Amino acid sequence: MRVRKRSAIHLCLAGGLLLLIAQLALLCVLLRPTARPADFPAADVAALSNTSATLGLHLLLADTRVLPGACPLTFVALPRAGGTVKDDFVYAMQEKNFDIAVVYNVKPRELTTDIPPRSPIGYFLKRSALLQVVVFYEREGNYWWHGSIDSDPDAALKLKEFGLSIDSLDFMRTEGAYDKFESTVSLAFGIPVNVPKDSIQFLREKSSSQFIECNMTRAKEFHQLYGKNITQESIKFSHKAWKLLSRAKTILDKLNVRFWLSSGTCLGYYRQCSIIPHSKDVDIGIFITDFNEKILPEFIAHGFTLKHWFGKINDSLEMSFMNSGIKLDLFFFYEDGPWIWNGGTQARSGRKFRFLFPRFTLCWTEFLELKVRVPCETKAYVEANYGSDWFKPVSQWDWKSSPHNVQEDGAWPQHEWPQVIRVYA
Repeated sequence: MRVRKRSAIHLCLAGGLLLLIAQLALLCVLLRPTARPADFPAADVAALSNTSATLGLHLLLADTRVLPGACPLTFVALPRAGGTVKDDFVYAMQEKNFDIAVVYNVKPRELTTDIPPRSPIGYFLKRSALLQVVVFYEREGNYWWHGSIDSDPDAALKLKEFGLSIDSLDFMRTEGAYDKFESTVSLAFGIPVNVPKDSIQFLREKSSSQFIECNMTRAKEFHQLYGKNITQESIKFSHKAWKLLSRAKTILDKLNVRFWLSSGTCLGYYRQCSIIPHSKDVDIGIFITDFNEKILPEFIAHGFTLKHWFGKINDSLEMSFMNSGIKLDLFFFYEDGPWIWNGGTQARSGRKFRFLFPRFTLCWTEFLELKVRVPCETKAYVEANYGSDWFKPVSQWDWKSSPHNVQEDGAWPQHEWPQVIRVYA
């Protein structure tokens, strides 16, 4: 027995020694100076970095590729708060023998009040290599936004002069939105450059950064036709609803749970860029694959009261909370072939319902000065729920019969009711 014990100890020591040797070898590799490839545009990158620093422009390397290749090496420019990139940046780069093209936010899909008209949204530079600078603007919702290349009608011609096409770009093919982030200094083959401090998080955000603006023209048309509810009661409700959504966002963002505006809240966003005053609640959607068991205790810890819990995790889950007299509905969505659906349960009878939506993806938007998600295919999502007459306000609505996408889905067996029908208030 002692021999076996000693052998086990020896094996552990030997394994630990091998692991230590491997770690030391990896450390040596990481600390060894990296040779600079011959085609890395060191002089161009240094000139761009130095000029940006001189002009007070915070520039970050935002490219996963080591070498630029056929596509431009991409940087992000962060202007001073409330500012933009000045013309002196163009003149300074031209003095350093760069060819430069500027793309502007001339015809954005939707106008916004916090981005000046005809603002520069991107620069393409070439001396020995192609460089791209994407301008990030600070939005009222306290996040970074960049424009889409197609908001400049002359963008294709400008890119053609550099041997580029819109399809070849990694950034700016759509508008994008990012949470605020910190930066740190790193070396790119000996050249000090700023990079996002949490590069993994930045790349994760980049892959899902597509942004769409709320259509204020549509909202104005709606209010012209049907008026604007500005009673004291509606104003008070809208303020409470904003606070409720803001608190829910804080909790779910902390848990890394993706959510989007759903049901009546999504309709209000799409139709009038605001909360529907007579809706009396806030609705959000969450993919069941993003379910986190900490959701319930976190909401309770932040002052929410659980109103009801319907369904179970693998079928028709729905939670409702109360806070400051307003209801928050969390609908969980399931994928099934060409459809995505959420369930509904009638508490007194146990009847089940399904609400079917065509498959959709998620985009960022700004709603009530909050950076939140909505289905990118917002119109199709709204029409699935409210039909082709979604633009017309409706005062009477029955959740289990009025929606255009509702289907009967059987009933919960009575012996499961204590688990799937929990009503608390």
